[in-house]
Parts: sequence; structure tokens; C-alpha cells
Amino acid sequence: MQIDIYSDPHLYEAAHVWKTNDIEFITNCALECGGPILEMASGTGRLATPLINKGFNYTGVELSKPFVEFTKKILEPIKGNHDIIQGDMKSIDLNQKYKFIFIGFNAICHLLTNRELSTFFSCVYTQLMDGGLFLIDTFVPNPIFLYRPKKKTHVMKFDLPNGENCVVNEINQYDPDTQINHIKWFFESSKVDEFLFDMHMIYPDTMDRLLNESGFTIHDKFGDYDKSPFSSESHLQIYLCTK
Repeated sequence: MQIDIYSDPHLYEAAHVWKTNDIEFITNCALECGGPILEMASGTGRLATPLINKGFNYTGVELSKPFVEFTKKILEPIKGNHDIIQGDMKSIDLNQKYKFIFIGFNAICHLLTNRELSTFFSCVYTQLMDGGLFLIDTFVPNPIFLYRPKKKTHVMKFDLPNGENCVVNEINQYDPDTQINHIKWFFESSKVDEFLFDMHMIYPDTMDRLLNESGFTIHDKFGDYDKSPFSSESHLQIYLCTK
């Protein structure tokens, strides 16, 4: 059966329960920069909760209506100034300026063309305060991964919301002309469900160029959450940008 984990926040949460290694880094960036904060592609609120608990004025923008509804319920009992808004991060205008804007955990790869990236950067630029900080956190495309043999490869295993164990395997097909990686995940439990999605493989030189063309200055560029300098060996590309 075909499924869409971006319409199923409980499944998405279960599949990504392991992702915690960026929380301290992003929280510390927020503490150094200050608020108000705007998160683009805020998902199910994984990064919203620790930031709100630190007392920040937080706004999240998320395209998926089920994710927005899920996150609002999660955040409702937490005291503080926070809001989750359903909208397109490429074009949303919140009529407010933010001191810290960020997009985490590879979400930028859902912008499937360089034109969409440039439009998104322009949207961020408009809503970033002078002296504010724009953070991007995503992986570096790996040719070994992109051009691997066309057979199932293990991704992860986790417990489904119903408690059943699930193994995720994948097959990918990379198009070097469009730089789109077409990915099929197989959720294998007592049944097999398939999830199809595309990701834009954004190489560091492309990211550098588009950020500069959009008016940003790359203040820092890290290769990991420990703030190690970006290098040809880095698996992550983490940008801290100013206007």
C-alpha cells in the first residue's frame, strides 16, 4: 500500500525518534542570537519544544496540515508565546521580522529546483532582522549513495505507533540532470507499505552561490554539530548566514 508519512505525524514521529543530535546545537545558536525565532518546515514540533521551554517567542511554518494540527496539540499545554502556521515556506509573509530563522534536518532538500531555493532565500531575507541569523542544516550529497546498485538498502528500524516492529529499506534513482533523488522506502512489518518521495541534492558550491546571490553573507560554515570546520570529508553542511 502507498503511504505518505508527511500526512501521518504519529508515524513520522515514531520513525524519527532517534533524531536528537541537533537539538543542543540549534538551541545554543538561538541563545547566542536571541529571538523572536522563525522555523521553516517545522514538522511535528521536535525542535519547537526545547526552544519554547527556553522562553523564546517561537513561530513555526509547516506545509502539512496534519503536522500543524499535531504540533499545536503538543505545544498547547506549554506556557509561552508560540504559534504554528500552515503555509508554504517559499512565499509566506508573516508581516514580522525575526532575529533567528532556521531550517533543520534536511528539510531544505524538499525545495526541488534552484529557482525554488532562490525564492525561499528571498522569503527568508525579507523576514530576517538586520543583524539576525539564518541557519541551514542539511547533509552533503554522497555520490557513493546516489549511484549505488539498484537494490534494497537498510535505512532503519523502529517501533510503529501500534508497538509493532518495522524495518525500513530503500531503493533510490538519482537523476544527475535535475539533481533529484527519487527515493522509495519500504516499511516492512506484518505488511509492506511503500512511501515515495523526492529530494534535491544540493551541493555546497550551489548553496554558496545561491545564498550569495540572494544577499546573504555566509558567516560560518560547519561540517558537524560540534562546530568543526566544513571540509571535503564533512557529512553535513551547516550554514550560519547574515544579511
